[in-house]
Amino acid sequence: MKLMLFVLMCLIPVTVPAADWQPPQNPNPQEILQSIRSDVQAKDYQTALAKHVWFHENALKHNSALTGVRLSFALAYWDQLTQVYPPALEKLKEIRDQTTKQVLDGKDVATSFQELEALNRTLDQNNMTVDTFLLLHKEHPEKAKLAYRLAQPALLKAKEYKICGEYLEPEKSYQLLVRTREANQQLAKNPQIGPGILEFSDKHFSNQTAILVALLVVNDRREEARSIAEKARKEWDNADFHKALDSALTGTVPPSWPY
Repeated sequence: MKLMLFVLMCLIPVTVPAADWQPPQNPNPQEILQSIRSDVQAKDYQTALAKHVWFHENALKHNSALTGVRLSFALAYWDQLTQVYPPALEKLKEIRDQTTKQVLDGKDVATSFQELEALNRTLDQNNMTVDTFLLLHKEHPEKAKLAYRLAQPALLKAKEYKICGEYLEPEKSYQLLVRTREANQQLAKNPQIGPGILEFSDKHFSNQTAILVALLVVNDRREEARSIAEKARKEWDNADFHKALDSALTGTVPPSWPY
C-alpha cells in the first residue's frame, strides 16, 4: 500500500513557481511597459507586477523623457492590474508610503511630491495628498512652497482655501499662465503637434486663471483679484472665459481641470 501511494505521488505533476522576471540587457522601458498588457491577458500577474515595479523604479534611468508616461499611463495600467491581482494594490500602496516619507523627510520635495500626488490620485486617496501637504505646511513651510502647485487640486477638493491663500503669488502665477498659453500657441503651428493643443491650452488658462481670481477673493484680496481679472479679459476676449471670471469674482472657486 505504501509503495502504491509513493508511485501515485510521483505521478502527480509538481507546479514549479516561475522564476522572478528580470529585465533584459539594455532594456527598453517602453517595450517593457507595453508588454505588460500581454502578461495580464495571459494572467501572468506576477510578471506584470514585477515589470510595473521595474518601470516605476528604473524607467527614467534609461529615458528621462518618460516622466509623464511614468506618472500617467503606467500608473493607469497598474491600477487596472490591482482590480484582478490584490498584491499589485499592496505594492502600489507600499511605494506611495515610501514616497510620503521622502516628502516629509524633505528629500527632493518637488519631485517626490509630484510622484506622491500621482500615486494618491491613482489610488483615489487625494485626502492623503492633503494630509501630507498640511503636515509639510506645518513642519517645513519653505519646502511646502515647492509642493503647493502640485497639491492645489487636492486642496481645492478639500476646500482648504485659506491654506491655498498662504501660497498665492498672483502676479507671478498669472504671468506664468500667460507665457504657457503663448508657448502652446506657437507649438500649435508645428505640423507634428497641430492646433489640437489649443483647446487644452485655452481650457487650462481659463480654469487656472479663474481659480486664482476666486482664491484671492475668498482670502480677502479683492483688489488683486480684480487686477488679475482685468488683465485676463484683455489677454483673451472670449465670452465664456469672461463669464468664468465673473463667477470667480463672486468667490466661487471652480473645480480644478483636468483633475
